[in-house]
Amino acid sequence: MNDVKMLCDLALDDAPPLREAERVLAVAARAARTRDRVVAATAGLAGVTVAAALVAPALLPSRPTAPAPFVAVPAAQPTASQVASAAPVPSAQALPTHDRAVYDLLVAALPAGYSGHTQYPFAGPSTPAMRLDSPTGSALVVMSAHVVVSDGHGEGYLGAYLAQTSETVPPGGLCALPDAGRDCRVVDVAGVQVVVWLEDHGDGGDVIVARRYLQGGHFSVTAQRTVPVYPHDTATDRKPALDKAFLTADQVAALAGNPAMLP
Repeated sequence: MNDVKMLCDLALDDAPPLREAERVLAVAARAARTRDRVVAATAGLAGVTVAAALVAPALLPSRPTAPAPFVAVPAAQPTASQVASAAPVPSAQALPTHDRAVYDLLVAALPAGYSGHTQYPFAGPSTPAMRLDSPTGSALVVMSAHVVVSDGHGEGYLGAYLAQTSETVPPGGLCALPDAGRDCRVVDVAGVQVVVWLEDHGDGGDVIVARRYLQGGHFSVTAQRTVPVYPHDTATDRKPALDKAFLTADQVAALAGNPAMLP
């Protein structure tokens, strides 16, 4: 079975239009279900040990010590020339298995009273990148991490992904990007420019999106009070949305700008 072709086909299935952040999560959800089906189909083959090791759901890790907080300071909207003249920018490169390190950082950032567990199986060394097509162009998602956030009563979502794209900063600056939502602004996170905006979510208030642009792509973090649900999902034990947002927009931006998020 050609996993790369399968994931590309899944990403291109006919479906109602989704927000940019939701498109990434939908493809990740389909990829996780596909890996589970591959394991089931190969259970009687000699390679089952290797296949199972690649996709077996991981246990909840012990909560790591939270890193020193990054201070997010509102910054003036940069122009394309200002972005180009900044300090050298890391490239959008990461192994799929970097998702575990990012997951640990996301869980460590949860405030007191909240816990997290993984939403999908962690990636293996051979997990392929996921192609994502949208009206604004194509992207290759090379790494993604997904956390279900719980306060004991309701559940929300905190996730991150690294995408390779050919997108460039328009003359109007980062908030002029086609994907930028409402209340867009740029914050300075320890010298790193991060653009943050809000998107509407019908069932659970706002979705906070924070993005750091890299050479050849971007790193994005999203947070919302509900766990994303898609037409093909079969889970029946869903919990209600969290009563309130568990992170502020500046805190989500600090996560996107944290250098430890990159390899």
